[in-house]
Amino acid sequence: MKTICKFASVMMLLLVLGACESGGKFVVHNRTSFPVWVSINDGDTLSVDPGAQSSYDIDTDTQSFLSGEVKRQIKVKSYGETYSLYDDIENGFTDSTTVTIKAGKTVNAYMDPNRASIKIINNRSAAISFAEIWQYKNNYQYRVATIPNIPSGSSAWHRVDYATPTNSFYYRVLVMMENGESLNYGGPDTILANDQQFLITINPNP
Repeated sequence: MKTICKFASVMMLLLVLGACESGGKFVVHNRTSFPVWVSINDGDTLSVDPGAQSSYDIDTDTQSFLSGEVKRQIKVKSYGETYSLYDDIENGFTDSTTVTIKAGKTVNAYMDPNRASIKIINNRSAAISFAEIWQYKNNYQYRVATIPNIPSGSSAWHRVDYATPTNSFYYRVLVMMENGESLNYGGPDTILANDQQFLITINPNP
């Protein structure tokens, strides 16, 4: 009789403990040299500094022996100056994905650098009308992107492909001020590796 009571007590304890599995965690680890930004389920977008991490508590139903495994899918938007999510199905870069969170578990997301970037800081009193990013390879050139309207006192950046020993290329950037002045940056030495950034600072004329 004592054995049955002990067994029943143990089972009740396990059921109580099992019912305590509620909620999970999603932890972002920024392993790039630049900030990354993260939002969960279209909530506020928060910045994660280089080398830092940020933890998010995710609500789930309570998991127990009776309910079985409890899990929830969340929408995650994450991007960085030298990081992009890669979609294996679509075979391309994206900023959004879905993540499955299980009750009582932690999902770690490691943001390893997989891009380079070009950033422009406008310290002049006039706005930048636009900036064109050009890639040069084997006497061939093409416009990678156009960044429009960079106001005075602000900045803008754009992720680009990085070069490798077997796939080398360089970048030039044309900056057009609102007064019609054109500025050129970059050249054959502007070869960006993974997690590198070409920083252009437009200062006032002396």
